[in-house]
Amino acid sequence: MTLVGPRSFAILWLGVILVATLVPSEPSDEVLPILCVLCGYGGVADAVLNLGLFLPLGAALTIDGWRPVRVIALGALLSFGVESAQFFLPGRDTSLSDLLFNTLGTALGVMVACSTTLWWRPQPRLAGVVATIGPLGVGLTLGMTAVLVGPAFPQDTYYGGWTQRLGHLEWYGGRVLQAELGGLEVPPGVLGNSTEVRRRLLSDATIYVRASAGPRPARLAPLFSVHDGHQREILLLGVDGDDVVYRYRTRAIAVGLLGPEIRVRDALRGVAWRNPLNVVVRRVGASYCIRVNASEHCGLGFTAGDAWAFLLGGQRELVWLQSVLNPGWLAIVFFPIGRWTRGAWSVVAIILSLSVLWVVPPTIGLMPTPMTEFAGALAGLLVGWASWRTDGSC
Repeated sequence: MTLVGPRSFAILWLGVILVATLVPSEPSDEVLPILCVLCGYGGVADAVLNLGLFLPLGAALTIDGWRPVRVIALGALLSFGVESAQFFLPGRDTSLSDLLFNTLGTALGVMVACSTTLWWRPQPRLAGVVATIGPLGVGLTLGMTAVLVGPAFPQDTYYGGWTQRLGHLEWYGGRVLQAELGGLEVPPGVLGNSTEVRRRLLSDATIYVRASAGPRPARLAPLFSVHDGHQREILLLGVDGDDVVYRYRTRAIAVGLLGPEIRVRDALRGVAWRNPLNVVVRRVGASYCIRVNASEHCGLGFTAGDAWAFLLGGQRELVWLQSVLNPGWLAIVFFPIGRWTRGAWSVVAIILSLSVLWVVPPTIGLMPTPMTEFAGALAGLLVGWASWRTDGSC
């Protein structure tokens, strides 16, 4: 017996859609044409989120007995109404891309609801086969994560930035005195040695910045950055309150997704305004070490659970939820394996899947999987198994 019926869920989810799309937000410096599809920074991530936002509505209405054509038409009309209202809302952009992917998300919800006997209540033989290939799915997920966090530095003219004023970021009131990349000076302005700078970035050369500290910025502010001739961010070493943030252009960003960042919390606590500030970023195997004056923080990097940032990265509000989002992502990945567990072979598949999560990451450039993320994977398995055991139709 379900606690919330499909009709009640659809009404609740309609409220979620309206809150997610009609609440004003901070204006963006990037203004895209209305007819643009999959354009701008994070265009693909935005499309995926639009799909996911309308998919539950389409599924719930279909389960409630609505005809598919009516459901899809409602999704399209709702999206059109939302996009029209966003003309008058601060920080909201109306686009054809949102309308298309919202409607497509509704249609996918219809398909999901109409195929529950295939993926939610599969026959025992099919369930066993799907669960058996679980380790392959986990391995592919890890491999894709490792590929997407890899660097993507285009061949272009590069520009150095020292506490650069960028419209979408705060300005840092400190002063950079020196910036080096593997011993190579990186001054502000156009870099005549852009090819050598790119080569050193690709070889994970050590970044060194000597500066005078400024007041604490309320949001992320660049201390040292590198951009290319198309105004694409190649590298950014910044300050966010007491935190130090390091990020670079990844393959995820290059294909229209978002990118995770490396953050050292409270690294600047005790560093007063106008005090010396020396920051060093160096690669150590699959991890990074960031030294701030005399204090060094190692074991930083990307794990299997960081994949959620490909869709939601860069949102300051989510930084404090990372300890929940990382295990949560792995719980989602492992849930189907637990859901489709049948017989002895599926138990073997579960053991192999967890073994892949333990062994593979360090071999493909990711950090070893922390125990908290293992706990998330186990939770996903258990919830999936429990959902099957308590489903009276199975």
